[in-house]
This record gives sequence, structure tokens and C-alpha cells, in this order.
Amino acid sequence: MKHRAGQHHAPKTRHPLFTLLRFDTLRDDDNREFLDMLYRSRHTIFQICLHFTDQSPDAIRDLYQEIACNLWEAWPRFRGDSSTDTWVRRIALNVAVTEVRRHAKQPSFVPLEDWMYDTIADPETAVPPDYYRLLSALEPDERALIYFRLEQLSIREIAQTLSTTEAAVKQRLYRLRQKLNDLKTTEDE
Repeated sequence: MKHRAGQHHAPKTRHPLFTLLRFDTLRDDDNREFLDMLYRSRHTIFQICLHFTDQSPDAIRDLYQEIACNLWEAWPRFRGDSSTDTWVRRIALNVAVTEVRRHAKQPSFVPLEDWMYDTIADPETAVPPDYYRLLSALEPDERALIYFRLEQLSIREIAQTLSTTEAAVKQRLYRLRQKLNDLKTTEDE
């Protein structure tokens, strides 16, 4: 592949999925448990992808795959100290924040899977028209807080997932509300 002068081609950080799936390190029961967990968590992972991408199908798919790979790599070390949901959210959010900081947005068309269209079209998950535009103006950690609130997680659950105190979460939510109000006020003017 030829590159224009001045362009840098970043090396891939992730090997193809099939080379990462080292089935020799896990028992068949572990494989089945992982796949069941991944299936149960698919909507959570997809929502995180929506919050941390430009909502293009390609960006969603790339982030979703990156999260799945990281979950796979971490699965043998999951000890059950927290719920599976908390563990998935923590890893997914860490991956999403890292990816947002690392990659520039380069959307291209890749069709979504049918269940993803259903999630986007679901009136219960519908968001206001300017939601994603406002969301894009926020820092990754602020996007995570909005995601948690939309998922109706308690302050305690958010604190556990972010490995922080409930007081810190309350303070960050208060500042985030102020920032969103300022952003909306600025747009309305």
C-alpha cells in the first residue's frame, strides 16, 4: 500500500482475532462461559460504543471488536470480585477511553448487524436530536458518566466501576450537569 508523503501509517496494535483466541489456555467450560457472558453483555458494549465513537458503523464495529478482544484476554483473570456486569463495563470503558484518545475519527461504511438497528430504533433508548453532538463535546470520562446515568446505575455502582468514591462521583456528576447546561446555553444563543 502506498502512502502519501508526510503520512504516517501506524502499525496495527491488535492481531487478527483468531490469533488472540488461544483456546489451549482455557477449558471448554471457560470458552462457553465467556461466549455466554459476551452475548449477555452485547447491548451494554454496543451502548458504550455509541457513546465513545462518532456513531459510524465502522467506528462502532472496530471499538466493539477491540472491547471483545480485551475481554477475552482478561477473562482468565476474572476472579468474580465484582459482578460480571461491573467487570465488563470497567474493561469496556477503559478500552473506549483509550481508543478515543488514540485514534482519529475515520468513518467508512460497514453495515450494522440487525440487533444493532433494533437497539438504535428502540423508542426506550431514543435520545434527543442534539444528544450525540453534545456528547462529542465531552471528555471520555464525562461520556462514561452519562452512559452510567442512562443505564440507571446507582452512585455506588458507578463508584465501584470507576474504582473511586461515591463523593467523587457525585461531584463529577454535578460538574458535568453544569457543563452540559453551559453547552446548551451557548448553542441556544
